[in-house]
Amino acid sequence: MVPRDGSRRLTGPPVQIDIVRLDEGWPDVSGLTAPAVAAALAGLDDPHLGELCVVLADDARVRTLNRDYRDRDRPTNVLSFPQARATGLMGDVVFARQTLEREAVEQGKAFADHFVHLLVHGVLHLQGFDHGADDDAATMEAREIRALARLSIDNPYGSDNR
Repeated sequence: MVPRDGSRRLTGPPVQIDIVRLDEGWPDVSGLTAPAVAAALAGLDDPHLGELCVVLADDARVRTLNRDYRDRDRPTNVLSFPQARATGLMGDVVFARQTLEREAVEQGKAFADHFVHLLVHGVLHLQGFDHGADDDAATMEAREIRALARLSIDNPYGSDNR
């Protein structure tokens, strides 16, 4: 079964991707999601699989979530909400459209490439990766760079290929 939003079941790891559009200003990203998720999961020894919900929201909604769940009263580009393995759910990745648009322009990136990078980033958070400490950040960034290279997207952190 293919949801009306165009999401598809990945070949390979069993991940059902549901796209929830809470902000009508979003471009169609349905064709970007499955390849990004597959690239993020590639090479993981024991990926946490299950249903993934990609939420396309606006800055106001993400600001509320960021305030309520992270005690930061401002929008951010992406938030990840992992679920326990026993639930059959991988979790939710929530995007703030206006922040992504602004960052893409400021960084001179295509919006689609920036979205894919942040989806890879969010999925890695759902897999237990973090970037709070320098060593953890280096590990997570290296995984992001490899995943994006699989999709022919340039290193978002610059020319150093960690």
